[in-house]
Amino acid sequence: MKKLIKISSLIIGLVFLCLVWVLSFGSVPVYAATDETVLRELQSDPNFDVENYPDNPKDYSLQVIQLAEDKDKEIYIYAYQPAHNSIDLLGTKVSISYGYSVDGAGLSPQVYDLELCSTSGVFDKYHVKGFTPSKDGDRYYNIVSIYREYNSVIDSSDETFPTTDIAYSVGQQWYVYDLNDSRHYEMNTFNTMPVDTVFNGNLKLEDGFKWDEIFGFDGLCDMWLYCFNAEDYKIQHIYDADLTYSSKDVVENARRNYAWEEWTYTYDYSNEVYNKKISLKDTDVITYSGDGLFGRTFEWHKILSSEEFLQRIDELGVSITQEQRGKIESSQWVFTFLQTSRTEFYPPDYANLRHEFEYTDVYDVGLLRLHFQDFSGNKYDLGVVNSLTDPDNIADGTGNADFGTAIKLAFEEFWENFIMVVGLMVGLIGIIILLNFVAPVSTLLNYLIKAIAYVISLPFKFFKWLLKKDGS
Repeated sequence: MKKLIKISSLIIGLVFLCLVWVLSFGSVPVYAATDETVLRELQSDPNFDVENYPDNPKDYSLQVIQLAEDKDKEIYIYAYQPAHNSIDLLGTKVSISYGYSVDGAGLSPQVYDLELCSTSGVFDKYHVKGFTPSKDGDRYYNIVSIYREYNSVIDSSDETFPTTDIAYSVGQQWYVYDLNDSRHYEMNTFNTMPVDTVFNGNLKLEDGFKWDEIFGFDGLCDMWLYCFNAEDYKIQHIYDADLTYSSKDVVENARRNYAWEEWTYTYDYSNEVYNKKISLKDTDVITYSGDGLFGRTFEWHKILSSEEFLQRIDELGVSITQEQRGKIESSQWVFTFLQTSRTEFYPPDYANLRHEFEYTDVYDVGLLRLHFQDFSGNKYDLGVVNSLTDPDNIADGTGNADFGTAIKLAFEEFWENFIMVVGLMVGLIGIIILLNFVAPVSTLLNYLIKAIAYVISLPFKFFKWLLKKDGS
């Protein structure tokens, strides 16, 4: 009987363990394993031929085969991933502009996240998350580019602004309409513009001295930069552009072990914003005015050539590291696309055992659209294919780095104005002295002064005459 109880207990325990094991895998998404749904749906099109999509272990791209809607007009992307059998590279995002466009002009792209629904060999089906279903009768979906996840084995990246998502050109406009109780799809292609990110970082601008700095607080501003090259076009002027980025507010706490000199860090995140779109115009100016003692105003256009940008920050006394200056010099254009606040708190302890920073972490930065003119006078308005990058939170340059710089610049400005005023006074005195030595001119000047005095006195003489008349 005891033996039977032991055996029963063992069986129950094994069943329980199996149940736990099964339930634990119940939380795994259905797309973790192969699902023939995507292939079956693609093969429902009589024109689809699976032989046109071979396995290619050296092709790491992601290619759009088809856009489709479900009954609720949620949209889905069917993609071809040639290297799937050697390395699985999942799609992450897609850049889409809704509405009719002629040859890809006048687009307004927006980045949306992709959610994998089904996979079968080199074929994947993704749901476009966050896209608001259209209520229009005729729908136009312009897919500019599709992004896949970054892979350190096959992709290169700069550690100061690492690549997060690799972009591939699509350039497809899908026309969708309903006819005779069925849904129809037509596709045309348009040109896209490849752009390379050369540098992505920020400048830290100080606001001058404030009394709360005595207690360890320091208020600052981060100016976020995006520098790029467009090798296929010789751009003379940029009219406007669209960019995308994500961000989150960060509270960084650091503690140092006095004995071991080791720092430990904790991070709290809030206010996360995903795939935010921002537009820049050639007339836009970005400004930061420090309101503390010796605080200065930093101001420049948001769209500048790299040469213009470096010249401007040099004029403002903004120091920048030589390494980052070299990267900016190797780019063609610089966009200052965002301004965020930063607070640094260093408690007044002599051992420097802790600090606290509050700032905004900006990531997944990329260019979506560019409207420009080349040196031949041709104008373009193109959707851009640009991999997303993640700039670090280490300042690449500092404005008003010390009060000596601020005093020096203020003194230079004062001295220039002083020299100008003194020059005007000396010139005026010289003219007066010179006129005294030239008799005809001196006489004419005396007459001119008397004439001006006479004209000024006329109203007073007139009122005096009226008073006398009334008195009589």
